[in-house]
Amino acid sequence: MVVKERLKGLRKTIGLTQKQLGEKAGIPHNTISRIELGETEDTSTKTLTAIARALNVSADYLLGLKDEPE
Repeated sequence: MVVKERLKGLRKTIGLTQKQLGEKAGIPHNTISRIELGETEDTSTKTLTAIARALNVSADYLLGLKDEPE
């Protein structure tokens, strides 16, 4: 639940569309959409790492393990 909320919030704050974030992270934009909608529970480590790097935050932040983005 935390991942989808943090992902969507960060993406919108930065001003990226799902397509732009997907391109920046090197993953399909429909993957971004599915995560934000909560339609996937088994997002791979590789995908989360790519998204975190593209958003310039830690994967721990996306997962809700840390309160600070870095």
